[in-house]
Amino acid sequence: MLLGCDRGPRADEDARGPPLRLLASEPAGGAGLDCDPSADACGVPTDTAITLRFDRFLLPASAVWQSILIYTGTPANAVPAGGELTSRYDLLERTVRYGFPAGFRLHPNTLYTVELPVYSDDLQTGLRAFDGAPLAGTTAVRFVFFTGKGPAAVPAPSVEPPNCAEVARIFDGCTGCHGTLGAEPEPRMGLSLAGWDAIETTALGRVAHQTEIGETTGVTNEGPLRFGVNMPIIDPERPDNSYLLYKILLRPEAYAASPDVADDCAAPGGCAPPEAAELERLRAWFLRGRGMPDTAPGESFVHHAEAALLQRYVVTGALCP
Repeated sequence: MLLGCDRGPRADEDARGPPLRLLASEPAGGAGLDCDPSADACGVPTDTAITLRFDRFLLPASAVWQSILIYTGTPANAVPAGGELTSRYDLLERTVRYGFPAGFRLHPNTLYTVELPVYSDDLQTGLRAFDGAPLAGTTAVRFVFFTGKGPAAVPAPSVEPPNCAEVARIFDGCTGCHGTLGAEPEPRMGLSLAGWDAIETTALGRVAHQTEIGETTGVTNEGPLRFGVNMPIIDPERPDNSYLLYKILLRPEAYAASPDVADDCAAPGGCAPPEAAELERLRAWFLRGRGMPDTAPGESFVHHAEAALLQRYVVTGALCP
């Protein structure tokens, strides 16, 4: 008699969640239209980036420049001329920041339209939620803004690597479950967060065991047909493809400010956490078990500023120490 607990690969009948919805943008819709164009402070800076905030976690592969169109007059006048923008998906804030090429400037005192096409099987482009749900509606989402006389007085800050000591302190709080290799009890799922050598050995580029539902084991998949399959525990420069961060964001406390650290959220539309139903959809789609760290209510947790610090550690290459 053969005994086992293998139920086979996760079925694809998991239903998609509700349509993806745009919550806020920066510039906001109509920005620059309610002031005197001759005033220096009027209008959107000509070196602006476009930041979009959504109600759901995104499918990272959809957060690309092909999913947005920026133009004056008609779509034939798209900017930049080649169409290509940089994009950065902030997993914690559920935002996508689209930036123009270095040195590019929008025309001053000009009305621009931002258009987000709704995904269709024919077009194969458009922003989607992690489970494939497209933008709500059947027509493109659009908003407009009016530019001012020139660029912003202060350039937008770049993403800087975090202080490694601060990152280590956060990981130290997880060593109750993910302690030293070779110790008793063994670290859960073979993941040790007790020191940089252990993190490099057990986390960086290592597939999360809970996601091994594909055709191979031990091999990460950067672009699976089903999001989440064979996902790395930490994928340097890719927080959106790092299982550890999703496990942390599964806990509602990750969106709360601690009593002694100011909430550093800078996303447009505020810092509202995802709905509980969205966290449950995320868990049901590809996460296993409870969120990290697995502590009781009232005990220490990873709060918003710390989650943002861990995301910065990953997006800048996970280069500590």
